[in-house]
Amino acid sequence: RYPLKVTRSMDKKKVAARSRVKPFVKVVNYAHLMPTRYTLELEDIKAAVTAESLQEPSQRTAAKKAVRASLEKRYLTGKNKWFFTKLRF
Repeated sequence: RYPLKVTRSMDKKKVAARSRVKPFVKVVNYAHLMPTRYTLELEDIKAAVTAESLQEPSQRTAAKKAVRASLEKRYLTGKNKWFFTKLRF
């Protein structure tokens, strides 16, 4: 889930709650992905999520937490703004 809109009048607690990212971890066949003009650095996410980390539920939650921390850090620094916007179909 993408972060919600934040305004200047909101307090720090509300900004922190709205800046949360809710990731999911899923096994995907790379042959089924469509190339786009957008790029995203995935080294830190690929290091956290491996095939072995998806076998047990406890390792899966640890991988989700690592991905969440990485994405939230990237959101708060302002990198890849297009990635954190609502999908428009």
